[in-house]
Amino acid sequence: MKKFRNNIFFLLLFSLLFVQCSSIKTDTEKKLFIWKISSDNSTVYLLGSVHLAKESLYPLDNKIESAFAESDNLVVELDVNKVNPLELMKKVMYQDGNTLENNVSKEIYSQLKSMFDKHGIPAIAYEKAHPWFATVMLVNLELTASGYDEKNGIDLHFLNKADEKIILELESMEEQLSVFNEFDKFPDEFVEYSLTDLKNTTEKVDELYEAWKTGNTKHFEKLIDIPTEENPNLEKIFKKLIVERNYKMTDKIEGYLKTDNKYFVVVGAGHIIGKTGILTLLKEKNKYKIEQL
Repeated sequence: MKKFRNNIFFLLLFSLLFVQCSSIKTDTEKKLFIWKISSDNSTVYLLGSVHLAKESLYPLDNKIESAFAESDNLVVELDVNKVNPLELMKKVMYQDGNTLENNVSKEIYSQLKSMFDKHGIPAIAYEKAHPWFATVMLVNLELTASGYDEKNGIDLHFLNKADEKIILELESMEEQLSVFNEFDKFPDEFVEYSLTDLKNTTEKVDELYEAWKTGNTKHFEKLIDIPTEENPNLEKIFKKLIVERNYKMTDKIEGYLKTDNKYFVVVGAGHIIGKTGILTLLKEKNKYKIEQL
């Protein structure tokens, strides 16, 4: 069960915070977490990312910046510049008088409150939060305290320098939130599994980055491996959170490969690798040239 709790944490990290994170500079002998996917007509650069980064991770490797520069289109999971903060809050905070405390057990609420108190966060900031969003808030707080910050996110990095490039989205805010709100069907279970090992946040994220920055997909995949057979409820949700979204994202990427343009696609690293990851789904088509840079 401990391994499973850890993996829920990683999935939160790679799938819930909307703003992705940066890559880091590597030497020329190391692989990067970016792939060049070519069809007869088009090229898609697929960059894996995570959610929070340290400022020291910049500048990005020249191969990544060059791939972006030669692309006609920037594709992100969600264009955060288009998200209305007020509308987002309406989706992740109860609007009907309901509260976080009313939707979790006394024990779980006490645990959440204690963690928020640790960071000096007043109850007014989280008392109306959906349980899953309160969990995300805490993960974010822990990482920010360790030097990771969403302001260094790779989506923002490239969105801010997109200039004349066409900006496309793989998903909408509504599509993402419809999946995440599924976690509210078993809030206690989800919060407990997700936050049990939160105290080891920095150590876990640092290990992920070590695998990520060298393009070590096998070790990265091992770190976020999810034995969902241990919990049928969470297995259903993770199929929606990861697998079903992977298929939809792959379909969109295939659409790009039918055009005569070049695309720079930024998507959470957890969506790219694995047996049902975007790379595997594209390789199964057996009609694209795929190269890790």
